[in-house]
Amino acid sequence: MSFEQLKREVTGLSDREQAELIRYTLQLRHANDSEYRREVTERLNDQDKSHWLTPDEFERRLGKV
Repeated sequence: MSFEQLKREVTGLSDREQAELIRYTLQLRHANDSEYRREVTERLNDQDKSHWLTPDEFERRLGKV
């Protein structure tokens, strides 16, 4: 399957399926990156709510990537 075919297939996925695919591809990208895993673990364990993003803020920032 070509990359163009993959892109067309992804376009037909539901929002939930696309989110699952994003999670999967990020997992693949960072599977062997111990520094990334350390940083993510540190952020997930952060209990300071002033460091957290609302879902809307997350989506806004994600759009700028």
